[in-house]
Amino acid sequence: MFRVGVFLLFILSLFSCRPEKFFKGSTALQFSEWDNYSLDTLTFDTVFTLEPGTNNPISVTQKFWVKNNEKATVEADFELIGGSNSPFRFSINGKAGPYIRGVEIPAGDSVWGFVQCSLAPNNQTMPALVLDSIMARVGGGESKMYLEAYGWDAYYFRSANLPCNAVWADKVKPYVIVNSALVPANCTFTIRPGVQVYNSPRSTLFVEGTLKIEGTAQERVTFTGSRPRFDTRRLPNQWVGIHMLRNSVNNSIKYANINNAAIGVRVDSLPVSGAYNLEIENTQIKYSGQVALLGVSANIKATNCEATEAGSYTFLGLLGGSYAFNHCTFASYVSYSTRNEGHFGLTNTLRDGNGNLLRTFPLACDMDNSIVNGSLDDEIEIDNSSLSSFTFTGDANILTLKFDRPLPALNNFYNVNPKFIDFRSSNYQLDTLSPAQDKGIISAPSISTDVLGTARDAAPDIGAYERLD
Repeated sequence: MFRVGVFLLFILSLFSCRPEKFFKGSTALQFSEWDNYSLDTLTFDTVFTLEPGTNNPISVTQKFWVKNNEKATVEADFELIGGSNSPFRFSINGKAGPYIRGVEIPAGDSVWGFVQCSLAPNNQTMPALVLDSIMARVGGGESKMYLEAYGWDAYYFRSANLPCNAVWADKVKPYVIVNSALVPANCTFTIRPGVQVYNSPRSTLFVEGTLKIEGTAQERVTFTGSRPRFDTRRLPNQWVGIHMLRNSVNNSIKYANINNAAIGVRVDSLPVSGAYNLEIENTQIKYSGQVALLGVSANIKATNCEATEAGSYTFLGLLGGSYAFNHCTFASYVSYSTRNEGHFGLTNTLRDGNGNLLRTFPLACDMDNSIVNGSLDDEIEIDNSSLSSFTFTGDANILTLKFDRPLPALNNFYNVNPKFIDFRSSNYQLDTLSPAQDKGIISAPSISTDVLGTARDAAPDIGAYERLD
């Protein structure tokens, strides 16, 4: 036994003392976005500059490869050329910069690198370019990857009570809501055409008073998440949404794009004055993680609106309410959520945890010239036991539902493919062969344009979009 133990120790000592064969010459490493794909410049697109008095926001994290093309292990040093004062920061193989020494990269292998940036305000109206670079050295050989980001100054509102009768009107410099902003009771908050509003994670625009969004066909108002990168534009749940609280009345949204929220627009409680809680026109609500448009005992009028690509519901009316839709498109073919029930929901019941009925509320829905379509055979979900105080009226709609659902057989089109141009890319305009063309009715008052402001003809198309040909 003793001889065996001595022999094993001898063998282990041979391995532990064997010298590692490192590359001894000069060589250039290869930076790449993907393995074997050369990368000269790593770009961050647009990054908001720092909120005054804070170290936020921080950009998304970009990743890259560093590859050793030699046939032996190299020992590399890395340097952020801007040093400790650079707005960028990086790490290589778990070691953080701005100076990283002795990173071993095996022969023909790669290591990961990661970069972020925090950009100082530049006092310019448009995004300003910020540059730096990462240098890699092996022996006397050098290789470099450039870093670039566009810093964009913004107006920041962190957990803010907005001034009474505040107006946002700057079309160039964006507005950023951090955590929340509140429109006080008995005050009107106005957003002018062309304004861009970005929202940090978990942020909400609360409305106790009145919200007036006044976009135009040429200058729409936009709401989205606070990281304006191309690859996040279709991602849901980047912020919470717009929430109109109880007693908030006379809200108006015109020509807006409300994207990437958890609940795009939520409206609570019937107004005591009899006026609409919300009139929403020519507006797109897209990529909502839960619900695009939610009414809770609310009174909502929607015209020329697109509510699409929601994780659960494009529209949901809870605890009754009164809803009017004309020339709207509700559709969902999302890949980020698995649905088993329709995405257009109506219920006027309050139930306990066991499903027992506690209370019924009046519920009325009037729908004309609209589309409800999606990936399921039944896209309209209704609480069947609530029919005693439920009314549904409408004409010239394309509806995807089973015929045993409790909707009147009006002049509608059931289970017909509306033939969108390309729902896979979220294009819900009508194809040339769409059965929705020229099948709408002229309502009173007539709807002269579509969601984009395009003029409707004498035989209007069903849905939010008018096809011109």
